[in-house]
Amino acid sequence: MADIIRKFDHRIINPDPHIVTLLGEIDTCRGEFRAGLRMTPQAITSLRKSTLITSAGASTRIEGAKLTDEEVEKVMRGLTISKFADRDSQEVQGYLETLQNVFDSYQTLPLREGIILSLHNQLLKYSTKDDTHRGNYKKKENTVGVLRPDGNVAQIMFETTKAFLTPKEMQELAGWTSDALEKNRFHHLLIIANFIVEFLKIHPFEDGNGRLSRVLTNLLLLRSGYHFVQFVSHEQIIEERKDEYYIALRTSQETFKTDHSTIVPWLNFFLSVVKKQAIKALSYLEEEKVEDLLSPRQHEVWKYLSSIGEAAPGEIVTATGVALGTVRQALDRLVKLGKVKRIGRGRGTRYVKLSN
Repeated sequence: MADIIRKFDHRIINPDPHIVTLLGEIDTCRGEFRAGLRMTPQAITSLRKSTLITSAGASTRIEGAKLTDEEVEKVMRGLTISKFADRDSQEVQGYLETLQNVFDSYQTLPLREGIILSLHNQLLKYSTKDDTHRGNYKKKENTVGVLRPDGNVAQIMFETTKAFLTPKEMQELAGWTSDALEKNRFHHLLIIANFIVEFLKIHPFEDGNGRLSRVLTNLLLLRSGYHFVQFVSHEQIIEERKDEYYIALRTSQETFKTDHSTIVPWLNFFLSVVKKQAIKALSYLEEEKVEDLLSPRQHEVWKYLSSIGEAAPGEIVTATGVALGTVRQALDRLVKLGKVKRIGRGRGTRYVKLSN
């Protein structure tokens, strides 16, 4: 175990100042989110559902699926092909159910090999082509590479762990991660980042490694108190920055088993994603605060202005059907709250939504 501790500890034992700053910023946001969270149960349910749909769509598209978020929502509602005959639908349904399980039960899902295998089994539950290997470590070699349009590998990015060594390396990784988290030996975000980059280097399963890594990211963040991940999709941010995601992984993983092993490129990317989640989650709280301070009709004004960005009072009246007097009251209140800026005077007056 001492060798394993040295292997992983040295990657994160002295994070550079930029990473320390990122950790502090994320934890500040987490504290503000906890202190300010007073969403209604309906709002929480709605946001979680939206996150599930967005996450399932993004995570499967990262791996080559084609379903849009609208189509993913249909899968959630059971409106797609019978028995999920289409492979993209199969993968989406598995992701939806697995991530829902994580959101609902993360407190009872510690990071253990048995849990990892069980989540993999659930993730590939509907994928008929994966019947023989889901829930089991790989029995044959796999590689990570760039695919040609015909599906064949055009360029190998890096060699993964040999199949016969996979159980040993997964036992070591899960053991180190669990011990480090339980004993708070390092900042939890550093531990989680190391787990994910090493998990993807091992590539322990024949299929589903990328999707499972993102499910496990949600699990570990939730267990470490980063509850805002239920309201802002981690997967969507990665999809938006897919090229950066792969470059950060590859740049770090290429250094493994050398005398200058480092995960700094991956840490910078991973923490920037979590920070963006945290900031977006805080913006949702601001929306809730605004709603608390406005009447229902005034809130209609805010929703319209938020969606369009800029409008004159008359335009808002036409679009929402809210009386001009109520529109003016709402706009005055929003100006005082610092949510809206007034531009011009008289009939030319317009109102602009300010960025958070």
